[in-house]
Amino acid sequence: MADTGENSALFPIFILSIIALPLVPYTILKLLRVASKKEKSIHCACSVCSRSGKYRKSIFRRISKFSTCSNFTVLLLWVIVIFLVYSIKQSSREIEAFDPFSILGLAPGVTESAIKKAYRRLSIQYHPDKNPDPAAHKYFVEYISKAYQALTDPVSRENFEKYGHPDGRQGFQMGIALPQFLLDFNGSSGGILLLWILGGFILLPMAVGVVYLSRASKYGGNNVRRETLVTYFELVKPSLAPSKVMDVFVKAAEFMDIPVRRADDEPLQELFKLVKSELNLDGKNARQEQTKFWKQHPAIVKAELLIQAHLLRKADTFSSNLQQDYKHVLQFTPRLLEGLIKMATVPRTAKGHGWLRPAIGIVELSQCIIQAVPLSARKAGSGSSDGVASLLQLPHFSDAVIAKIAKKVSIFSYSDISETFLEKLAIDNY
Repeated sequence: MADTGENSALFPIFILSIIALPLVPYTILKLLRVASKKEKSIHCACSVCSRSGKYRKSIFRRISKFSTCSNFTVLLLWVIVIFLVYSIKQSSREIEAFDPFSILGLAPGVTESAIKKAYRRLSIQYHPDKNPDPAAHKYFVEYISKAYQALTDPVSRENFEKYGHPDGRQGFQMGIALPQFLLDFNGSSGGILLLWILGGFILLPMAVGVVYLSRASKYGGNNVRRETLVTYFELVKPSLAPSKVMDVFVKAAEFMDIPVRRADDEPLQELFKLVKSELNLDGKNARQEQTKFWKQHPAIVKAELLIQAHLLRKADTFSSNLQQDYKHVLQFTPRLLEGLIKMATVPRTAKGHGWLRPAIGIVELSQCIIQAVPLSARKAGSGSSDGVASLLQLPHFSDAVIAKIAKKVSIFSYSDISETFLEKLAIDNY
């Protein structure tokens, strides 16, 4: 085994290697992704956008874009790497081979008289009788005296010149890059080392495996909870109408984590009034339908109201708390829609096919969420199978604007108007 001092000196180098091996390629990968990512810019010169500052990014938004948990972890690891490099460089314990000529300040092959002369000169400087400093005493005993003995003894000098060591040919040495207190702690180094091996090579991998398996049992494909997939599988029916897809979609277990605050009661009541027409609660039993709607789980009610407000483009009226919940809902929406479409297309017929009607409804809901267009806008009418949805997805278009256009160009259908605008937009961009 190697000297324990060498083991302790190698420990920072070992930790530095463990951190740097994954950190360097991961950092390069992140930098390449940032360099290759194109910045999306919207050039809108209208007075409304210029006054609102909607497309101007403040310095705080730019900082928040990069102050993520992943970037903070990478930065912290690089700080640790720099500290380890500095500590290794400034370490007083340097692992060097024993060189008596270098210690005595002589060149190889000098005469014995020159060796004695150099020894006397260093003895005046470092001998305990001449220098009371304990560090000088230690250096004299461990280095100067050993170097003098190695060069004045014929056998030791011959061994050093042949094999590079006064004791002759040396065997292969192995060391463990662990700190000194783990290797020698009041005679219990064996137990400490055993605990280190047990924790680092057995308990730690077992803990990682338990966490991974618990997460794998909780989540299915595309990081969707298994209980959500089971709910979707049970609620998706072959007769599911597109207008009822939203009721199934908001039953996801992910939405149950949305915090329900008392302070949100009044804003949600106001939000309910804005989106009431989209909830299909205006039938013959309107009061019963509304009562049934509010008797659902509060998190489900909140999620559906937030999504409906998104479709109606009313999210800018939210408070700060509702804005956080709104972002939380939109964060889960893509993966939940993918899980829902899988439940609709899973083979359930004798021929191994899924159900087309609910699948179409889910695709339409996905399009509406992406374009921020209400589901009612996709109702067929005025010569268009998609209603006015194709127009509402355009910037600055609303129901009032579409109504004015329809009055002026009533001879055209909505589909003709949308095609005209899209062609004009494509020509301008080209």
